[in-house]
Amino acid sequence: MNIPLYLAPMDDITDRAFRELCKENGVDFVFTEFVAADSLIREVDKSFKKITFSDIERPLGIQIFGNNVNSMVEAAKIAEKYNPDEININCGCPVKKIVNKGCGSALLKDIDNLINIVKNVVGITNIPVTVKTRLGWDENNIIIEDLVLRLQDIGVKKVIIHCRTRSQMYSGKADYSYLKKIKDNKNITIPIIGNGDVVDYVSYYKMLRTNVDGVMIGRGSIGNPWIFNDLKCKKFDINYLNDDDYKINLRPLDEIFKMIRRHIELSLKYNEEWKTILSLRKHYSGYFKNIPNSKVIRLKLMNFEKIDELLDFIDNYKYEI
Repeated sequence: MNIPLYLAPMDDITDRAFRELCKENGVDFVFTEFVAADSLIREVDKSFKKITFSDIERPLGIQIFGNNVNSMVEAAKIAEKYNPDEININCGCPVKKIVNKGCGSALLKDIDNLINIVKNVVGITNIPVTVKTRLGWDENNIIIEDLVLRLQDIGVKKVIIHCRTRSQMYSGKADYSYLKKIKDNKNITIPIIGNGDVVDYVSYYKMLRTNVDGVMIGRGSIGNPWIFNDLKCKKFDINYLNDDDYKINLRPLDEIFKMIRRHIELSLKYNEEWKTILSLRKHYSGYFKNIPNSKVIRLKLMNFEKIDELLDFIDNYKYEI
């Protein structure tokens, strides 16, 4: 099966370095970290840095969030100047500080406002507008099928669905049955991208069974940029997913440290030393997940404050641990 793999937009995770690293490891489409519409309008330097990218990263989407039509339209105009392949509107972030501002998944409680925002953004740009959302606010208000139809009607080119409600946050299991229901609806013709809990071969193929047009990977890629090529290279019987053969083998430390070094090299292209050190710390638990006795390595890596010391440890780790 040859369907595209997407890197999910994750704040303070999917910076330029990590996007490039994932591109080198087989991802097909990436998104910037999400950026507040108001921050773009106020010309906050950090926001412009978030949406800056190179052609190496294409195809790429810029993701914006907000709850006001005028500010979202102005932000989309700014994003358009960067000429991304998509402008994506975030209607799914469940984080409290975002929701309390009426943004992200809070828009799922005000569908008319959501539709009005998206419709106006679609109307001012020739760049494809897409939406990332959740199933609904809670289990009693799952509105995803009707929402997709309404988004399609106003010109949205693609919908990315995280298969949880906002009330679930990141707990429980993502429910892929809604993807299947949407794909079976003959009135829905735009591409549907599935998102949520894809972390290995089995979860990937469970999502593929829904006939989605693409698979987005978020937390499963943190400290694991290999995942995209892993999924592309493995051959499966889609009807039989319980064989131990489908388990991802643990990587040798040599390979892990080689990838971390590459991650550092890319980060230093765009960031100061201190920023590179801080950004890498978010990935160490992923890099060493399930590796026996790796706690001592992670603790050492977390404590380095100088790049030279960090690289020296990576190059000589066999003698250090």
